This record gives sequence, C-alpha cells and structure tokens, in this order.
Amino acid sequence: MEAGIRAAGYDGEIKAVPMADGGDGTIDALVAATGGVTQAVTVADPLGRPVSATFGLLGGGKTAVIEMAQASGLWRLAPAERNPLRTSTKGTGELIRAALEAGATSIIVGIGGSATVDGGTGMADAMGFRFLDSASNRVEGNGGNLLKMKRIDPSTFCPGLRNIRIRVACDVDNPLLGPQGAATVFGPQKGATPDMIDTLEKGLENLARLWEHDLGRAVADLPGAGAAGGLGAGLVAFCGAELVRGFDLVAEAAGLDSTMEGADLVLTGEGRVDPSTAYGKVPAGVARLARGKEIPVVCLAGEMVGALSELHEAGVAAVFSISTGPTDRETSMRETAKLLSHTTEQVIRLWMSREASAVLSLSKGGVPSPRCVELVEGSRGRRGADQ
Repeated sequence: MEAGIRAAGYDGEIKAVPMADGGDGTIDALVAATGGVTQAVTVADPLGRPVSATFGLLGGGKTAVIEMAQASGLWRLAPAERNPLRTSTKGTGELIRAALEAGATSIIVGIGGSATVDGGTGMADAMGFRFLDSASNRVEGNGGNLLKMKRIDPSTFCPGLRNIRIRVACDVDNPLLGPQGAATVFGPQKGATPDMIDTLEKGLENLARLWEHDLGRAVADLPGAGAAGGLGAGLVAFCGAELVRGFDLVAEAAGLDSTMEGADLVLTGEGRVDPSTAYGKVPAGVARLARGKEIPVVCLAGEMVGALSELHEAGVAAVFSISTGPTDRETSMRETAKLLSHTTEQVIRLWMSREASAVLSLSKGGVPSPRCVELVEGSRGRRGADQ
C-alpha cells in the first residue's frame, strides 16, 4: 500500500499501523506493538497431525497471545481435507497449555480463520475435560461427535487455568446457533455441505444444553459465541473467558486512535470482503474510529462477495477489488503485494485528483498538499483466506 501511495506521486506523511482482529496477524501486531517475543511449539493440526505453531509473549512476559489459526486454522488444510465433522481445536488447547508452561498469567486468544465447528470441544479435550456418551465411554472432541456427547466431566480440568485471565479476541458478533450462527454462516467456508450444516447445528444445540446442565454456563446467545465454529462460546463455558472485540484489543495496543488524528484519508483492507465484514472485522473497526474524526475510509479487498451496504453504513466510503483480471486464487495470493500496490496507486490518484478539483473550485489556488494519508494494513496472515 505504501509503495502504491508513493507511486501515485503523493509526497506527504504516511503512517503504517499493523492491524488485526483476532485472526491471522494478531500475534505479529501485538508483539510488534509491545516489544514482545514469539515461541514455537509442536501441536496438533485440525486433523491431529503434528505441526509447528507459534505463540507470542508480550512485553513483560506475563501475557501470552495465541492465534487459534496457528494450530486449528483453515490454511493448515488442503481444500479436499476440509470437513468440519472431522476437524478439531485440540491444537489450540495445546497452545494454551504451552503458554501456561512459559509463565503466562494472562492469555489473549485470537480465534479468526478456523477450520473447525466443534464448539471448542477439541480445545477442552487438551485442557483435561472429558466427554462421555450414553454408555459413559469417552468421546473425542470434534464436530462430528457433538451429538454423541451426553455428559461433560470437568474433574480432570487443567488446574493451571483456574486463576488465569483469558480474553478472547473475536472478529465477529454471531451467536452460536440459528441463521446467524456458527454452522449456518461459517460452516460452508470450512467445507460443510448442507447436510453437514444440519448435523453441526444439532450438535451445537446439544453442546449448549450440556454447558448449561453440567457446567452451569448459558453462553449460546453471547455476541461472538459463534466465532471460530463455536470456540468463542467454548472458551467462555470451559475456561471462564471474556469475549472482547479483537479489533479493539489490537487497536488499543497499537495506539491506532491517536495515530489517526489529523489524517486526511484512511486505507484498510481484508482478503474477503462480504456482508460479515461489517460485524467486528478490521475494516469496520477502522471505519468506526475514523468516522468520529470525519476521515474517509477506503477498503481494498482480495475478493468482494454480496451486498456491502452495511459496510458502507458502518463508515467505509468505498471498497475496491485488487484483482486486475480473471485469475486463480494461487496466483492472486502469490502476487498480493503487487496487486495491492497497483490498486492503491489508482485509489490515491483518484483521491488526489478529487482533492485538487475541490480546492481549485473554491479558491482558484494550486493543488493542495494533503497533511497525511493513514495506512492501516490488514492481517498479515500466512496462507489463510484473510490475507
């Protein structure tokens, strides 16, 4: 984006702020903002295979930041492997345990970009919870087993988590169940067919009843409960976590609000811009802050799907696709930097032309030198859909 701004001939001030909303890039954004460090550990991927995943320790070493996508993300799977009846958040639970062993007393868990719809049961498995069927046999935590679960046994729950504060960085407001819930809205992007969605919905309904009966927690209707295939609700029910807007957590750590002061234009972006973008994701959060300062916001998108009226109502003036013609996803991902730069240049040329025209019509003066263009980068994901 910054290269594109300069290519357009803009010679004013540019401020680049790494930003994330709980998905890919959250570790990088928070570690960079606080002067922290990262650590790598071996955990299970969504299908139980061992992989290397990273978590961050923020400046001071007492707060850990975890991206569930590092272990349980969609980017870990080939398209043919995507099946939320089989996938599990077990590796996310293993990351939480690793953070505890590293000395963390507070944990931030970013839950965007998941490959799962298991209500966090895989994560709970790794934390010591046991799921039992009608014959009191143990059931593994995954999306396909949710309907088999008849009881939750917390007796072997990891004791190290009892006094830990866990904040869940959510990027959406969706409840657990219903037409806006985890299975219906997010299941298809994780590989769910219509029949799978029905099975997952019934399974999550069963799990919600068990949470209330066995753990005394009614969490299905919490905003964000449906995030990451119900991991949002699961972290609250199993671990007593707090659901917090992921964007707000990162924006506060990065000082975005104060950095935005005095800007003339804000640029932001997301890999896939669709109607859900208006609900807690980076572009909507950026627009909310910018609107209070009367700064226009332009969003660049790798892909645009569906109506964007709610995003416009949230304060995004316009959305532009970075695609320059028919191409496949792999090529687009490989050439993201070039495409972003090219599209940004065109946006800035249009903006500078409009600014110049407005000033000339009012004052007959020369072309203005705008004070500042604010550049807000989207999640710096590795291979997920949100790059």
